[in-house]
Amino acid sequence: MQEHMGRREISEEPPMSRLFVICGRQITKEQLMHHFQDDGQIEECVVIVDKKTGQGKGVAYVKFTKTSSAARGLRKNGTYIENETRPIKVMISASYQKKKEDGAPEEVNEYKFRRLFAVVPSSKDEDSIKKEFCRFGSVTQVRLVPDKKNQSQCAAYITFTSFLETALAIEGCDPNYRAKFCLPRETLNKEKETTGGKFESSNGSSRKRTHSPETGRSGVDVKLVVICSNSLNQDRLWRIFDIAPGMKYCNIVTQNDINITASVVYSSKDEAQRAVDKIHGLEYPIGERIIVRYENEFRDEISTNDVLSQLGPPKPILNAQTTQCAKKAFFICMPEAVSVKLLQDAFCRFGDLINVYLIPGKRHGYAAFASEVAADRAIQQLHGIQLGDCRLKVLECMEQNETKKRRPMDV
Repeated sequence: MQEHMGRREISEEPPMSRLFVICGRQITKEQLMHHFQDDGQIEECVVIVDKKTGQGKGVAYVKFTKTSSAARGLRKNGTYIENETRPIKVMISASYQKKKEDGAPEEVNEYKFRRLFAVVPSSKDEDSIKKEFCRFGSVTQVRLVPDKKNQSQCAAYITFTSFLETALAIEGCDPNYRAKFCLPRETLNKEKETTGGKFESSNGSSRKRTHSPETGRSGVDVKLVVICSNSLNQDRLWRIFDIAPGMKYCNIVTQNDINITASVVYSSKDEAQRAVDKIHGLEYPIGERIIVRYENEFRDEISTNDVLSQLGPPKPILNAQTTQCAKKAFFICMPEAVSVKLLQDAFCRFGDLINVYLIPGKRHGYAAFASEVAADRAIQQLHGIQLGDCRLKVLECMEQNETKKRRPMDV
């Protein structure tokens, strides 16, 4: 009963001011309050317990009065509560309840909330806005968009290097700016679908500028990335890709002694797909293939390869039939599952990997290791990693550990 009362009393404001904590089942509310008290004022702390036994379930919520306090609390991920032998896992919690429409827990990826939206006077320029907001952290980008209905003001999109800096800026800037977090791209797309496309998107106009210097309808153009022989020049590339109708722009981006990287823009997805079907894999000149990819696929692949390369080279996967599992890691893919091949490529970097498998129809699964050391390294270094559009949550497999604890007693 106390568990449910605690949930109702905790407010939803300010946004993302609540932490979800995975901890030991014996940890108390007082221990958690003491552990997080230096991060800011705690509004409430709830330890979830079993209704019948009263024993903790190993999860808790810590609600702060400020979003920036919760952002500081995120740094406690992987730390140890006094007298405990296992580290805690700390994540931002969007809501205690489940979404009514799909029954799935709502997820918040705090790594995507590094940009804020504010309404500022039109007399200010990007440099003055950057200087004003630099007192809250490192500003990486400022973009101003004039308000067509009110010429005295404009929309400002300000990007920081961390979730904490963004939260501090929202809390500490001029209240007249009405600053708030910007929606991530996938959330923004859902808003546009539900509002019939009436939701204004800053991302669409930004991507349009990268496609070509021409002006046109935002969100319609499709950009392809091309890798080909350096013997081709821009005029030849233009002639090749003009085979598919609808080409608007072609430009060489980089060039070295081996190949050329270029961008080609088409006015619709169907026209871009025709270019991919006709030209991808074409040998020109003979013996040198032209690679054509959609920009988002190319960017995600490069980004993923860069992320995984920092973990070291891939290591051989062991034989599942002859190797005994010493420890399992439980993982969740957000917002959607990625391929098993990509997951294997990530988990095998730590050695002693036996198998990676996804639960059919779900976005979570397990990675089995032949040594606890390798499993612990994978859990520590892969938790929170971004693989393209997917972010991994990697945790210790609780079920397996409970079985190990009971095994000596059963004997």
